[in-house]
Amino acid sequence: MPKAYTEKRKALLAAIQEQYTEAPLEGPLRVEIEVQGEGRADIDNVAGALFDTANGVLWVDDRVSIIPELSVKLTKARREQSRWVVRVYVIESQDRQLSLLCL
Repeated sequence: MPKAYTEKRKALLAAIQEQYTEAPLEGPLRVEIEVQGEGRADIDNVAGALFDTANGVLWVDDRVSIIPELSVKLTKARREQSRWVVRVYVIESQDRQLSLLCL
């Protein structure tokens, strides 16, 4: 894997672990990803990077039985203004929401 990708995933994992210290969620979950950035990656790769990085930390696994709902939105922004906002909802409990800001 390219060095830049590996470093980005490390930073993403650190941001997740800093903001979420509970046991991994078991689902079913709805995940919403808002990315503000340069928009150079394929949208499925953006979601895949988050899902692979958060496995075992935010949720127990990224199987469809755990995460049956996904929304991804990309808004163009300059590199220095780039950020990710990730919202995770436990589907059966709309009052339980986890919101993370991952830079």
